[in-house]
Amino acid sequence: MRDLANYIEAERDLEHCGSWDPACDAWIRAAERARVQVLDGITALRAAPTRRREDLPLRRYAGLAQMLIESDCPEQVRNILALPGRFPDFFRCAGDGPVARRVDLMVASFRQHLNALARLPDFTGMIEADDLAIEPDAPNLMLAPAA
Repeated sequence: MRDLANYIEAERDLEHCGSWDPACDAWIRAAERARVQVLDGITALRAAPTRRREDLPLRRYAGLAQMLIESDCPEQVRNILALPGRFPDFFRCAGDGPVARRVDLMVASFRQHLNALARLPDFTGMIEADDLAIEPDAPNLMLAPAA
């Protein structure tokens, strides 16, 4: 998720600069490096063996992030963003133990990252504002253990 956050931030840096502006050259290169880094990280995560079933929702969200980053048509973006809503049990952790609660908190954070990713200019030009409604599941946010 850290690599995904870095990629989103690098893309946000590009929002107000033009590719013709030499002052933005470093930002463009940084965004390209961040994209490669996040995609490499997702590929490594998806290739790693699954040790427990609680790992599956995060692996699935990583797959969604990869598909979203690599998508290039509005219909595909809409379909990717709709998957967690269409298959909620597939994208959350079953059970109510401490591991499941922690994973669900991480899933909520991942959903926020996907929301931020979908709001980048490259995507908002392809999809309607209503399709960007990837909000964290409020009940999951309440499951955080007391510090």
